[in-house]
Amino acid sequence: MNKFFKVSLIVLGVIIVVAVGIYVKLFYIGNSDYQSIVINKTSLGNNSIVISGDFTDSGKAYKDYSYTLVGRELYVTINSVLSSNKYKSGTFTIEIPISGNSVDNIHLTDNKSTKVIYQR
Repeated sequence: MNKFFKVSLIVLGVIIVVAVGIYVKLFYIGNSDYQSIVINKTSLGNNSIVISGDFTDSGKAYKDYSYTLVGRELYVTINSVLSSNKYKSGTFTIEIPISGNSVDNIHLTDNKSTKVIYQR
């Protein structure tokens, strides 16, 4: 094989690996940026906290959430991906199994900064 063919094959391989990485990041891993999230309603009950909202960016779809309770502060991370057949809707309603009486403030977070969405 000549040198040009070997270099072309390596470059093609690198391009394919980068393209697959970008695809996985956009459609499966997603991100937790809360700038395009609008919270419609926050309900605190005796057994759970319910948060409903939407993504203002039509290209984003709700994927999942995680939460951390630190003292009486609840930090919620909402993850989004690009819309696809698997994740279609930007509307979400999440139910966190924590008593509303044990929370004073609820924050949306992306692990770098926070935004308060509920204060007692």
